[in-house]
Amino acid sequence: MRLFKVITFLLLMTMLGMPFQAAAAQDQSTSDNPVYIVQQGDTLGAIAARFGVSTDAIIELNQISDPNLVTEGTRLQIPGMEGVSGVLTTTVVSLGQSTDGLLRQYQLSEEQLAKINRLTSPAELYAGSTLIIPQSDTQAQFVPQGSVASGGSLLDLAVGSGANPWTLVLLNDLENSISAVPGETLYRTARDGETSTSSISPLVQSIEISPLPLVQGSTAEIRVKTTTALTLTGSLNGRELRFFPFEDGYVALQGVFAMADTGPAPFELSGVDSNNQSFSFQQNVLIQSGHFANDATIYVDPATVDKSNTQPEEDQVAKIVSQVTSDKMWDGVFVKPIDVPAGYSMVPDCRTDSFGNRRSYNNGPYESFHSGVDLSKCGLAGNIYASAAGTVVFTGSLVVRGNYTVIDHGWGVFSAYGHQSEIDVKVGDHVEAGQLIGVIGATGRVDGPHLHWEIWVNGVLVQPLDWLDQAYP
Repeated sequence: MRLFKVITFLLLMTMLGMPFQAAAAQDQSTSDNPVYIVQQGDTLGAIAARFGVSTDAIIELNQISDPNLVTEGTRLQIPGMEGVSGVLTTTVVSLGQSTDGLLRQYQLSEEQLAKINRLTSPAELYAGSTLIIPQSDTQAQFVPQGSVASGGSLLDLAVGSGANPWTLVLLNDLENSISAVPGETLYRTARDGETSTSSISPLVQSIEISPLPLVQGSTAEIRVKTTTALTLTGSLNGRELRFFPFEDGYVALQGVFAMADTGPAPFELSGVDSNNQSFSFQQNVLIQSGHFANDATIYVDPATVDKSNTQPEEDQVAKIVSQVTSDKMWDGVFVKPIDVPAGYSMVPDCRTDSFGNRRSYNNGPYESFHSGVDLSKCGLAGNIYASAAGTVVFTGSLVVRGNYTVIDHGWGVFSAYGHQSEIDVKVGDHVEAGQLIGVIGATGRVDGPHLHWEIWVNGVLVQPLDWLDQAYP
C-alpha cells in the first residue's frame, strides 16, 4: 500500500509539473550521516550527549585530530542515526503544532523524530520544546492547508484553496480521501514566497507567545493576529488573560510566577466574532527554571514574618495590583528608578539583592522568594523616580514593605517602591517616567537603607530588570 501511494504521488508530481522533494531527508542512502553545525557554546561532550552517542565516535567519524579546533560553524557528521540524513537544524515547537503535524510538516517518521531527539513519548512535545530536525537543501517547505470541518470532506478543503485532494492524501500519509480526521491539521507544499500560517482557525492568522519556553519570573507576551475583530478570552497556567487591541490583532501580558512548577503548563484561548463564529484552542506550554539562587538565611524580627501580620499586607497589595486599566500609559522601555553615578552600572554596582532568589527567614524553610530588586543609594542622595508614566494608586506604610508607593501603568502593569524614608506623591497623581516620587529609606522589614523595586504583570511579580531592557509589548 505504501509503495503504491509513493508511486502514485510521483506520477501526480510529474503531471502537475512539481518537483518531488518532500522526502529528501528520508530517502537518501542510509550510509549517509546527518550533519550538525556547531553552535556558539557547544562542546563535543554536549553534542554527543544531545544525540546519545559517544564523544569518541564523533571524533573517529569526523577524523578530528584536535578537539580544540572544533569551533562554531564546524560541520560534524553524527553517527548512529541510520535512515536519517541532511543538516540537523533546531526549531522550537510553536503553538498549534502537534506531533502528527510536525511529522507531516518535516516529512519525518515518528521513529526518526524520537531517535534524533531522544524522545520516549510524543507527550513530551510542548509549545516551547526545542527539537532537532533533519532538513536537506532541496527539501520543499510545507505549510498548513487547514483541517477538514466536522461534517465536511477532504474534497471541500482542497477545492476551497485550489489544492489537489490526492496530493493531500499522499503528502499527509492518509489511507484514502475519507480518512482525514476532522480538526486534524493537514499540510501541503508551499507556493513560491509563501510562509506558514496558523492552522487553528480561519479567524486567526497567528498566535505567538514569547519567550518560548516560558521562564519562571519572566513576562510573557501573547500576541494574536486575527482576520476579523474578535472578543478573546484565555488563561495561562491558571491565570486569566486580559487582551487589548494591538497592531493587527490583540496582545496580553502575563507574569510567570517565580516559583511556578517547571514543565508543561496549560494555555487556553477562545474567541468569537460579531457573527457568533468562534474557535477554542488548548495546548501545554513549557516552563523552565529561572535558576534562582538560595540567599543566606536572614534574621529578622519574628513579628515581621508572622503570617498573621504579613498575610493581610499580601492580600492588600494583591487587591491593588489586580485592577486592570484599559489605557496603556507607558511607552517603550522603563527607566531606572534611582540615580546611578557616572562610571557605575545599576547592576551590579547599585544592586544589593536580586529578584527571585529563594528566601529563608530565621533558619526557616526556603518557601518564599525575593519579590523585587533591592537598590542602594549608590553614593548619591537616594532619590526614587517613577520608572514609567502612570497613575499613583497607593501610598502608605506596610509591615514588610515599609513606606510603599504603587503606580498603575495600565493593562494590568504596576510598578512599586518600598522602604522609602519619604513619599513625594499622593494617590491620584499622574506621573511621568523619571519623575521624582520619593527617597530611599529603611522602613519596614530591612537590614539597611535601600529601595525595594517591584514590577507586577496581571497580578504576578516579575523580574523588573527585564523591563529596563525590553519594550513590552
